[in-house]
Amino acid sequence: MHNQTEHAGSETDDYQRGSHGGRLLVDGRFALEMTIFEQGVPPHLRVYPHKDGRPVAPTGISVTVTLTRLRGKKEVFPLHPVGDFLTSDLTVVEPHSFEVQVDAQHDEMVSSWKYESFEGRTVLSPDVAEHSGITVERPTSRTIASTRRIRGKILPSEHRIAHVIPRFSGIVREGRKHIGDRVEKGEVLAIIESNQSLQPFEVRSQISGTVINGHLIVGEFVPDNQWVYIVADLSEVWADFFVPLRDRVGMASGQKVRIATPADGTVTEGSISYLAPYADEKSQAQLVRAVIPNGKNEFLPGMFITGDVILEETEVPRAVRQQALQRFREWDVVFVRDGDTYEVRPVTLGRSDGGWVEIKEGLSADDEYVVENSFLIKADILKSGASHDH
Repeated sequence: MHNQTEHAGSETDDYQRGSHGGRLLVDGRFALEMTIFEQGVPPHLRVYPHKDGRPVAPTGISVTVTLTRLRGKKEVFPLHPVGDFLTSDLTVVEPHSFEVQVDAQHDEMVSSWKYESFEGRTVLSPDVAEHSGITVERPTSRTIASTRRIRGKILPSEHRIAHVIPRFSGIVREGRKHIGDRVEKGEVLAIIESNQSLQPFEVRSQISGTVINGHLIVGEFVPDNQWVYIVADLSEVWADFFVPLRDRVGMASGQKVRIATPADGTVTEGSISYLAPYADEKSQAQLVRAVIPNGKNEFLPGMFITGDVILEETEVPRAVRQQALQRFREWDVVFVRDGDTYEVRPVTLGRSDGGWVEIKEGLSADDEYVVENSFLIKADILKSGASHDH
């Protein structure tokens, strides 16, 4: 077949072409020229009838074209006369890759032709596919998240910090803890001799956590209302992000924030707890604070981090992995497999979260698409020259 706009074929075509550049199908004195016309319109079939080598009017001629695509899917196109050709109102969707059967009735006679017109297709044996690391999956339903990337810093949660203040002023008789020490709630941190009663009393921690400030020297005097240790529970920390005002739209308290652990990239999920009701004058940014679980102490206060705010989550019926997508001609495509045959499949994309992409059109739930090393399929098709054969 021939695309009327730009795909004129080559000198290596093994079939006869007609005056419109299409495939010429001949049965004795009768012939049909098959084309796909797509100049300014969606692709559709055009068939020009001939008799004794000359064009004839299409009235009184009945033509039906059956296209059989990958996996045996059939599309039937009844044609009707318009001007000097027969056409169908149905669109011939890409790729234009199929087995073609043409049935025509004319002058009380019947003519039939069958031929292959493949493009964007290649064949790989299972051994070659396995050796090349080619893997396939089926589209799946998926929750796609709309995200916004922001940057910030880890801080101790002020809701989980205790300033340990002795009940009375006095002289330090024993200081048991130092910065970095782990303490439990109710554990004795120091012993001080009261300046009033001259009796020793215990100073205990109000919470479990880590000593982040403070030390005591035996014999020093501790005045009234003076903290001697600061204990922080770092099992939960704050991530403070300063978000440029142009990026703050859509953010709200309660939204999830995903942060990659610096050590191994494992994603930890927190949530926004506070959005400042004012902007920083110098940076023209808004403080957005998230609460982050830190049970393994992977996020250290002072650490710079990058987070992805989940602005919206949507369940989509069909999604594919991001790495499966390729560009082929002017399309976004995946490559589908049927047995040992692989073929390009243009797709209409929807939402994406960087790992998964919604497929609005182009794939059905039982199609198998290439995930890993899909670029090898593309390269093989381009190398074979099967990018557009009609």
